Amino acid sequence: MRFTKWGEYGLLFCVYLAKQKAIIESSVSIGAAELGDSHGVPLQYAQQILHRLRKGDVIKSIRGPRGGFQLTKDPKTITMKDILTVAEGSTFEVMCESNPVFDSCSSGTTACSVKHVWRHLKNKIDEALDEMTLSEVAATEDDLVTLNRKVG
Repeated sequence: MRFTKWGEYGLLFCVYLAKQKAIIESSVSIGAAELGDSHGVPLQYAQQILHRLRKGDVIKSIRGPRGGFQLTKDPKTITMKDILTVAEGSTFEVMCESNPVFDSCSSGTTACSVKHVWRHLKNKIDEALDEMTLSEVAATEDDLVTLNRKVG
């Protein structure tokens, strides 16, 4: 399993939007520049990630002088799986199905002794990500920042 920057930044942007919504307690639009700057991501790259999130209906874009991006749903109903699937295309790739190492893997003529392990792992990862909401992740991050300030 490997998540790329697309997935990582997609999650971070959504956490940022969720936090801003919680702070202001209303639907606020955040611009691509602010989202990119908040995580040190160049504007053009941030726009590409935001495009994927919008196309996947995790966020929506608002036009106009107060335009920007907003979450499409309540952060309590958006899961980490939702975001990663949109940003990455999937949460866990079973390599022997998508990019077989041996010709016999793709033909299905040979019984693979480990494919069921990878499928089982994918299912467990998907279950775990489906149980974590954006709201929980945003709150956990706040708790960690507060804890670090107390300890540090």
